[in-house]
Amino acid sequence: MRIKKGNIFQIASFVVILFTSIMYALYIKGLVDFRIVSPSDLNPYGGWSHLKDFFTDVSYRWRGITKGISLSLAITITSLVAGRFLCGNICPIGSIQDFSNYMGKKLKIKQVRVGNNKVLDLIKYLLLIIVLGLSTIGLGYRVAPFSPWLGLLNILSGKVTLIGISILLLILITSLFTKRLFCRFLCPLGAYQSLISVLGLYKIKTNAKCEGCNYCLKDCVVELKSKGNKELPPECVSCLRCVSSKCIKDPQGYQVHFGNKRLSENIYLISGLVILLGFYIILPMAFSNNTTGWTMENLNLKDGVYIGVGSGFGGRIMTEVTIREESIENIFVRSHNESSGYFEEVYRNLGMDIKSGQNLNVDIISGATATSRGYIGAVRNALSQSMEQKVGE
Repeated sequence: MRIKKGNIFQIASFVVILFTSIMYALYIKGLVDFRIVSPSDLNPYGGWSHLKDFFTDVSYRWRGITKGISLSLAITITSLVAGRFLCGNICPIGSIQDFSNYMGKKLKIKQVRVGNNKVLDLIKYLLLIIVLGLSTIGLGYRVAPFSPWLGLLNILSGKVTLIGISILLLILITSLFTKRLFCRFLCPLGAYQSLISVLGLYKIKTNAKCEGCNYCLKDCVVELKSKGNKELPPECVSCLRCVSSKCIKDPQGYQVHFGNKRLSENIYLISGLVILLGFYIILPMAFSNNTTGWTMENLNLKDGVYIGVGSGFGGRIMTEVTIREESIENIFVRSHNESSGYFEEVYRNLGMDIKSGQNLNVDIISGATATSRGYIGAVRNALSQSMEQKVGE
């Protein structure tokens, strides 16, 4: 396989994600004192999870942009300006499908061409509606374990789940004999980017002399065909294989266009990366508020063990809080339904922060806002019971 510019982007991004996941695993295990980002910070559906609080919680207060929200916004803006740049050049799920398909060809596994199918194309849009709907009514945690993106991040971080590894294995196996089946027909994030890209000025199109022989599209990872059209449809994942392919009839072939201006491969790839990373990094810095806003100074507590309940991303979080000598001695999570990749850092760090400061006004964990607030809410509920017992003496 000849290494192309898009392949370099894929390999580099996968290495970065692998490195950050390993650092997070070491951080959670206490082997290092810092982490770069957590799996929740790299979850592209992070912004969607806030729909539940926005639409269903009357006490919801806007507290700034987390890394999860910023990634969702960065993908939206990038899709508007550069189409499905993430799908074709950055997404680790797309990368493992491309690699698996390459290995399948090397192993001489017979390739199955699915082709373009409008009925199958609709499945990912239906899944997008379902995911958005469930997120809005507070059931997003039900579908989170089925996300191959989150499953991959958890596996790279050393937290192997049955659902995550099963879905990834299925994707790898199908990719041995067909191209990007998941991206083409099942990925709700791909459907979202396709819809957004329609509104933008970004296009991949050929010149008026093109006769539609489809030679330039022979390596297309989603098996597009021109069918007489000069412009590729929104299902294009912007891998640029058609652009780098030399047309047998015209040296120009397919080209990247933004409005009426033609862009080179280098300009497109660099611009897409700058926009995606720029908004992801800058937005949380400019619009963030990492504190809970919950203060309980000068706590007047009665010794004992109290059970508190709060509402997190996955529903009820139950904590057991031990009070000794009128101070918080221990916080233990008795039960919860939070997704792996979200709760580990929250339960590890917030408990220590609360105990060391004897206060609930602590910094929430970026990317795990709902879990953080649910955890603190459960502790607060337990402390309220202790305070009531003290007053009643």
